[in-house]
Amino acid sequence: MGWNWAPPSDRGLMILPTSNWGATTRGRRVRYPSAPMAKRRTSGIQRRERATEDALNKRLDAPSGMALPDWRLLLIGGVLIVGVIILVLVLLFASGPNPSAGTQLANDGSEHVAVGTTCRSAEAPCGPDPYSSLPAASGPHWDPSGLAQWGAYSTPQNESQLIHNLEHGGVVIWYDPDQVDSDGVSELTSYVERQVSAGISGRFKFILSPWGGEGELPAPITVTAWRQLLEQDTVDTGALDAFTREHYGLAPEPNGGPGPPG
Repeated sequence: MGWNWAPPSDRGLMILPTSNWGATTRGRRVRYPSAPMAKRRTSGIQRRERATEDALNKRLDAPSGMALPDWRLLLIGGVLIVGVIILVLVLLFASGPNPSAGTQLANDGSEHVAVGTTCRSAEAPCGPDPYSSLPAASGPHWDPSGLAQWGAYSTPQNESQLIHNLEHGGVVIWYDPDQVDSDGVSELTSYVERQVSAGISGRFKFILSPWGGEGELPAPITVTAWRQLLEQDTVDTGALDAFTREHYGLAPEPNGGPGPPG
């Protein structure tokens, strides 16, 4: 009895085209690789890699929040700083010292001598060259009993007497009667009288006197405060005011001396 073979019928075979399972025998499924699924997985990985690379490139190319300022702003700022420095230097050095402040002199001491003594005379017991300036702005002077009253005098006062008034913070204005005319003398007199009349509420410690001592004044009008001297060729009340603001009351005994007249 022989065998008759015939190909198997399609019935009973199970084909799953959307899965990775195929059939080789009736009712029996065999697993084999599915190429389309592997390709899709690889494509997804590649897309993610490209997305990651693009994002990294964007971060590298994006401008930083700490970007350097524009060079023009730096230039403008530098010019402004240089301008401010130049202005400060000009204000500090170009103006120079105030000429109305006068000249500071050496301290010649504050020794008392007897009333009536003229220390520039050779017979005076004040020592040789008791004063380093003319007129003197410090040095030996009359004792307290010989203090001069504040005000304007028409006759020469003793230099050694008025130094004591300087020691008490006053201002003494000397003038050469041969070089200052009557109008100048009147203007100086009016100025001093206004200061004295201000009384205790103002700067009343002023004396005006023609020069009558030995030697010649260095200028027609010579103003003194304690260790300070200002020279004027003509009357300049503005300069007198400036000198007074600088030096009035700056002396060893500013609270002493006579009170205002009247």
